[in-house]
Amino acid sequence: HADETINESRYAELLEYQLAGGVAGVVVAGTTGEYYALTADERNAQFALARDIVKGRAQLIAGCNAGATRDAIGFAALARELGYDAIMLAGPPTSLPNQRELAAHVQAVATEGGLPVVLYNYPARAGIEFGFESLDAIADLPEVIAIKESSGDFSRFLAMKQRYEGRITVMCGSDDQCFDYMAWGVRSWLAGTANVLPAQHAGFVNTMLAGNIDLGRAQYAALLPWIQHMEAGSYNQKVKAGLKHLGVDCGGVRRPLLSLPDDARAELLAVLDASIAAYAAASAA
Repeated sequence: HADETINESRYAELLEYQLAGGVAGVVVAGTTGEYYALTADERNAQFALARDIVKGRAQLIAGCNAGATRDAIGFAALARELGYDAIMLAGPPTSLPNQRELAAHVQAVATEGGLPVVLYNYPARAGIEFGFESLDAIADLPEVIAIKESSGDFSRFLAMKQRYEGRITVMCGSDDQCFDYMAWGVRSWLAGTANVLPAQHAGFVNTMLAGNIDLGRAQYAALLPWIQHMEAGSYNQKVKAGLKHLGVDCGGVRRPLLSLPDDARAELLAVLDASIAAYAAASAA
């Protein structure tokens, strides 16, 4: 809403749009979901609302990022009570824990929260990285099942895949590298950009999982200009603008962020429309 309260009916429309697009799972209160601008009560209510809307039609992952370990544990415990499948956990922002402290944070949330954990490595946002020191310490925890790798460092991805094969599943979180990730055997793409184009994202992933590399390359090449535009900045604002353009009006971003200026929005939507058309052409060829 304009007063920054959550519009539950619009949120339901967004989730139905994702499900209709064929997504396999939904992250509730992730970075693109502006978890950082939600109160604890709002996040808890969103967990319950999403559970009631999705009703088992996709996997549910609860975004449990928090500055304090105790708060992350509390979010995870509620997600467990609500029947979520897993939680997503990034490094705590601002406090800059060292690798030993980061591993201890994950271990506490994993063991006390009681749900499988998808780590989220995005040092550009969190200010810290899940380095090999911390990952080595938690790789054999039964709750730690995967990592969304959003560093953008492809060499790191290759090293991680080799080092933690069979222990931690690597999920693509570097949207502009997903074709390369999947060519190397990654089987999932946890993408904020899928909020806007869920059917195209799911279609590309299914193409790659079916082993049709040539078609997957063509589909991804069609999406890439839009993905690169998204990655250039103002990410959440662009998600909201793209959704509104496609008929799913989720309102504006919460302050301190501001909606895109008219010229930037027009540029974004031109790229988005071109990618939609190019993807359709590639898929029909």
